[in-house]
Amino acid sequence: MKKTIVIMAVFLLLSSHVMGIYAYNTPSSLKKTYFEKRNDILFPQSGIVQLIDHKAQGENKFDDFAFSPEDIELQDDAFHGADTLHFIEWWYFDAVFNNNYSIQAGLHIFSMINQGFAYLTINLYKDNKLTLNEKRLYPLSDLYLSKDMPLIMIDGKQFMMGYIDTITGNWIYNISFETGDTLLDLHFIGCTEGWKGTTPAGWWGVILPRAEVNGKITVGNREIELEGVGYHDHNWDVTLSVALNFGWIWGKINSNNYTMTWSNILTTWFLANPLIVVNEKNNGYVNVEPENINITVEDIRFKDGMLIPYAFSIDAHNENVSLDVDIKVLETHYVSIMGMINYWRYHVNCTGLITVGSKTEVIDEKNVVEFVRFRFY
Repeated sequence: MKKTIVIMAVFLLLSSHVMGIYAYNTPSSLKKTYFEKRNDILFPQSGIVQLIDHKAQGENKFDDFAFSPEDIELQDDAFHGADTLHFIEWWYFDAVFNNNYSIQAGLHIFSMINQGFAYLTINLYKDNKLTLNEKRLYPLSDLYLSKDMPLIMIDGKQFMMGYIDTITGNWIYNISFETGDTLLDLHFIGCTEGWKGTTPAGWWGVILPRAEVNGKITVGNREIELEGVGYHDHNWDVTLSVALNFGWIWGKINSNNYTMTWSNILTTWFLANPLIVVNEKNNGYVNVEPENINITVEDIRFKDGMLIPYAFSIDAHNENVSLDVDIKVLETHYVSIMGMINYWRYHVNCTGLITVGSKTEVIDEKNVVEFVRFRFY
């Protein structure tokens, strides 16, 4: 454990110079976004706007970024690792259940010069409020990370296993974890086609855009049966250079037959790279081009020492898709990761309409959104 703490400390030292880069610039004709609204509040009389100047650090290869999803294979969700000096890789799961519970589970791998540690989190929510927060730190020697299939073992016990059902063709994932008086056992049955692509934050594989989830969690002597709708993704080839971006906003939206995965990857306070991929249940997916996407922050509030977005609207329109959604934040859960990364998990209510081809469906559901920023300013 001491070795793990030393490696984590070195990670912080390597991160510190990246987190602190900033400059002053004046934007040209840009839409009024959350970050401009934020600046109006902080500097109402000033024409000076704080931005991160990526050109001072060299040409930003994602200035003209446009997401282009491609098909995945099961091996894409195995451990990738990297040949770089340092990298971060993680697996993320969440689910919203029919009994007003929701859950999030994730495993992060931090590696430096072939040494590293794993950080496991499990969060249980009731009525959108945190009721259980399990956090564990492991040396990588305590883990088995398969490079051939989605299989992770911790201390010799299975944490994650994914496979394809030979009869139905569905992608199936089992998540299990036990510590003290907490026991988690979840079963994800994919009902949408996954995809992957490169982003300014490395590779992003949305393995299960939408899944039927059932299982249980035991806390103390109480066993809670769970059934609902879930999601799973995997990020790899992520290095500390990701912190040269401001952060990102990410979420997903479900109607009866469609699932919309959306994100705004924030190069600076003002420059964003939006993406939306629309999945149809038991069918394929379609990408929406960034020039056809408008993600707007409708409300900002001061929480946890910072101004954060608190309501969104998304409209996206091309020849195949028409999406109009309002997203209202119900509750927030703030986490400071290693004192460097500010993370908010939102429980939200999504309402609106989705039209694909000639078919229109109503959107009215609760889901999970995250907001990540690498700077406090």
